[in-house]
Order: sequence, then C-alpha cells, then structure tokens
Amino acid sequence: MCIRDRVKSLRKIIIDTDTATDDAVAIMMALKNDHFNIKAITTVAGNVDLNQATSNALYTCELCEKYIPVYKGESHPLKRKLETSKFFHGKDGLGDTGPYIPSKKAESENAINEIISLINKHPNEIEIIAIGPLTNIAKVFTYEPSVIKKIKSLYIMGGIGEGKGNITEHAEFNFWVDPAAADIVLNSEMNIKMIAWDTTQIYGYLNKKNFEDLKKINTPLSRFAINIQKKGLEYYKIKYNEHKIDLADPLAMAVMINDEDTNYKSCNIKIILDGEERGKDLVSFNKNGNIKLATQVSRTNFLNTLKKSLV
Repeated sequence: MCIRDRVKSLRKIIIDTDTATDDAVAIMMALKNDHFNIKAITTVAGNVDLNQATSNALYTCELCEKYIPVYKGESHPLKRKLETSKFFHGKDGLGDTGPYIPSKKAESENAINEIISLINKHPNEIEIIAIGPLTNIAKVFTYEPSVIKKIKSLYIMGGIGEGKGNITEHAEFNFWVDPAAADIVLNSEMNIKMIAWDTTQIYGYLNKKNFEDLKKINTPLSRFAINIQKKGLEYYKIKYNEHKIDLADPLAMAVMINDEDTNYKSCNIKIILDGEERGKDLVSFNKNGNIKLATQVSRTNFLNTLKKSLV
C-alpha cells in the first residue's frame, strides 16, 4: 500500500477533552495508535478551566512528539457556572506535578466551527470521542444540526450507567458539570457508544501491581503518565484506603480503538438537569435506543493498549 492510500485508510478522529490526568493518558493512547489520523483536539472547560485544558493538551502532544492542531472551545457550561475537579486533578489538572509549559499555541479558529468544518469536509468519516463535558458537542448539534447525520461515530465517556456517581452519589462528573449539554447530545438523532463510570470501576482501574508494571516500561511517557496520577492516588488512599485509581477516559479510548470484545445494551437516556440529582442519567433499556451503553469491556485490551502507548 502506498503512503497516500495508507493515510486515506486511517480513521479520522476528533478528541474533545477537558484535559486533566486521565484525559492526558487517553490522548497519549490515541497519538500512539497507528490506525488513527487525529484531525483535531478540541478543548472544553471541565476538570480545569479552558486555558489550562488547552495548555495540557498542547503539552501532551509535544511530549508524544506529535503536532496535532488544538482548538479552544467553550469556557463555561451552557446554563450554569463552571465547577472544576481541581481537588482531584490538581490546580494544573496534571496532579500539580508541573509546571508543564507547551512551546506551541492553540489554533485561532474556534473549536465549534472547526468541528463543523471537519465533519462537512469529511462526511461520514469523522469519529468523535468526547471525554469531557459535552458543551462543545451540544453547541455543534444546536448550531448545525445537519452535521449529526454526517458523523461516522460518537464515543462518550460519561454518566453512571447502572451504578453510582463519582462527584455525587447520583452523577458522574462530565454530565454533572453540564447536564443541559449532555441531555441535548444524548437525545439527538446521533447513534452513540457510551462508556459510563460504573463500567470504568470494573474494567478501567489501575491497582498497585498495574502501576509496578507501568514503571518497568521506564520511558518519558510512562513516567509522565504515572507521575500525574499521584494526587488522585492520594485522594483514593484517604477516601477508600486503596492504592488504586479509576481511569475513565483511557478506558473509553481503549474501547474506541478496539471494541470487538465490548458488550453493549441499547437504551435511551434522559438527564436530570437540576437539584440534588443533577447530572444523573436515567437509563431506559430499549432495543431501538440510539445509545449503546457499554456493559462489559475487555480489561486485557485496556491494559495492553495502555502499555503499548507508553513505550
């Protein structure tokens, strides 16, 4: 196969992210995948503010020695003020282990416009993975609804599925930050594959032995991936008395890379927009539902894909 044909055969990817510790690892997994042509990384406020999320995405690309255009998206949720998770990911979103200062800057174009442009330029070819609040995606769907049917696939890390939340008992962080955006996207005409928090806790965790295995890789990428988890590990130690951390975004990325061993259940989902249960996803299983909720994921695939990306 000639170079031109090989490039044409690659999967065209957009990563939408609020880049913090697990997002950075997920981005590394994508950057090191030989079958991806990453057309853009778009940033959104969530774990950290928009500027920090953008800086972290740029730095992660540089660390992987890849030039990927990064576009800044929305700095606030659709209908409420931003509440971050700096208590878990650190003020810099990377476990306060920096400073990490990228040499490049974000592109001048807005993320919303760029996503729409790429979808229209490559109809039925663009695959999106959203690993932060769904503010950018909701704005794309609202501003230009015609693009919904032109997207090849949309993977979402969000929601609690059939379990409990990580920011409140009722909600997962991404949906809790911007429940209005989640409701718009999930109730669109888009067919969606969703990896929720309950699935992450079963298949997407790293324990003490897993960290020891990663340390043996001993590359700049593996050392960075381990180092930025320190604050999260401290949080888990205090709250759960465990040397463990759940990596939701890397699990979602592993599923996007290869979901042959992933089981899904079709459903429809409504989001509670306000009150004590804000951000909760109300799952209604339905064989004709537009959402495929991942219920079983290959843990072996997750760990192997992660290790391969850190070499």
